[in-house]
Amino acid sequence: MAFPEKTLQSEVVYDGPIFRIRKDKVTVVGGKTSYRDILEHNGGAVILAVKEDGRILMVRQFRKALEREVLELPAGKIDGDEDPMDTALRELKEETGYQAGSIRHLTTISPSCGYTTELLYIYLCKDLTPGETHFDDTEDLDLYEYTADELVDRIMKGEIQDAKTIVGVLFARTAGEI
Repeated sequence: MAFPEKTLQSEVVYDGPIFRIRKDKVTVVGGKTSYRDILEHNGGAVILAVKEDGRILMVRQFRKALEREVLELPAGKIDGDEDPMDTALRELKEETGYQAGSIRHLTTISPSCGYTTELLYIYLCKDLTPGETHFDDTEDLDLYEYTADELVDRIMKGEIQDAKTIVGVLFARTAGEI
């Protein structure tokens, strides 16, 4: 099946500091028209940071959309035309205080390709050096360390539901990285 939808008209209906939303009028199968609401997002970097002892750095923070705290891998949005790897290194330092001696791209995911342009770039960071955190003015999070087995167990029990964390941990485990 190779039927690309053709955009006939596009209108920005919201333009905020983190994302914007546009409404596209498109042609669909059979030549009919339909509308697509698209959330444009610059993307983000996700950090699977592994300490020398094999423990993985995790953060717990309140997520307003879910109205609860979430245990997740450190991550952050890409600023402007920033390289995703630079975003990963910046966010690692900001959220955990650690700096990585080595960094490698593991995979890129589209968290919800039905309505957003957002891509998340997942990186494996090792050779960590501790330092001080540099939270954004609006961030309040706690740092934790877990073994890979503990994280996989929490994922399989449904205790971790954050998609980027599930993909990052299980991808790295399957690839033999953790």
